[in-house]
Amino acid sequence: MSPLVQPPSSTARDAAPPVVLALDAIPTAPDATIAGELDMAFSTHLSVVVNAQLEFAGGQPPMEVALVVPRTHCLHGQPLLSALMDAARIAIDRNTHAWQADGRRPSSLTLQVNQRRYALYAFPV
Repeated sequence: MSPLVQPPSSTARDAAPPVVLALDAIPTAPDATIAGELDMAFSTHLSVVVNAQLEFAGGQPPMEVALVVPRTHCLHGQPLLSALMDAARIAIDRNTHAWQADGRRPSSLTLQVNQRRYALYAFPV
């Protein structure tokens, strides 16, 4: 599968760099949900919060981020892959200033499925 490039956010003056989808390795079920156990921070009747990490170039320590998925975008308690992708874009936009202020360059946004890390997004180098 060839990677898809997402356009930068047009709402922010200093928009986050475009990110490349890296979806070929994430296990999914036939109903487009994540097939496996996600590293969830918590869930309520309204949303599911999945732990993720922004990895940085140059050996910088990762940044923990929360991917918030509305329950309306879940099936059987599992988020749809498309909903995780949307939540990841929001988390990237929300955290761009934090890593730019520190002079760090993100390399990927990863999440854990079945105790293994998968890249949901990869940033261009």
